[in-house]
Amino acid sequence: MKPIDNLDIRLLKLFLIIADSGGFSAAQYQLNMHQSSISKKMGDLETRLGMTLCQRGRSGFKLTSDGLKVYEASKQLFDCIDDFQVKIDEIRNVSSGSINIAFTDNLATNKNCRIQTAINTFCNTHSKVNINTQIYDSSLIEKSILENKLDVGITSPEVLKSGLKYIYIFNEKQQLYCSPSHLILALNREVTVEDILVHPVVDRGLTHHVTPLSYASEHLYKSTTTNMEATAHMILSGHFIGYLPDHYAQIWIERDEMVRISAIHGLEYTPSFYLTINEKNDLSYATKALVTAILDAHDVNTNFE
Repeated sequence: MKPIDNLDIRLLKLFLIIADSGGFSAAQYQLNMHQSSISKKMGDLETRLGMTLCQRGRSGFKLTSDGLKVYEASKQLFDCIDDFQVKIDEIRNVSSGSINIAFTDNLATNKNCRIQTAINTFCNTHSKVNINTQIYDSSLIEKSILENKLDVGITSPEVLKSGLKYIYIFNEKQQLYCSPSHLILALNREVTVEDILVHPVVDRGLTHHVTPLSYASEHLYKSTTTNMEATAHMILSGHFIGYLPDHYAQIWIERDEMVRISAIHGLEYTPSFYLTINEKNDLSYATKALVTAILDAHDVNTNFE
């Protein structure tokens, strides 16, 4: 075989897409090509490599033993190309490519959260970078960072996980809320844990204690959620008591659709939010710039490298 050239690179990229898609038919939509064209290009690649890479026909699509080896080698090749691009960008002090970042939900109304300011600052000086954003619960963000599916996360963890680096950036106050018609308001005084436990509660935390009510294991009437949106729906139903951030609940307070419960000291709580990265990974030039912008926007002075 001749030394690898640009044509081989393009054909190998096509081969990876076909393999990851599970066949020619599934890949045609992603490649925007007819199956006949895909088949011809695969034939060209097999001819250039001098081996059969896949079996296709009535029995379905399957990589040959040689195809599996070429598939793994091709993945390594494109990883090396990506690493090379990152290093060249760092040498040139140029940001390009993509950053994958995820947030927990309902942070936009928190005045302590200045992610928007950080993104604006970053985009003004790194306009060629694509920022791919997702909204997940903290546990899924942490898992995705450890699996290198995300570069950066903004999390409010139940417990700090090994392998991740957490940098505190802001917090929020959460208190108990209910609908205006809820029976607990008839007490007309500061409520206690015992007062609350006779009513249905929507709480958070799947595997670890999160809210002060999470420790009340004797509670029999309980719903569990992982995000604020679901919690708000349960409270607005009129049936449940639950925690919401003050900034997020404010819109329903103003509409007279939700009431903050006057509770004894200790029933409110203040969760912390962290910029979260994989402590074993070397961040790309672009990701470092975004992390710096986030830390600067929150007046955090720390060496994250």
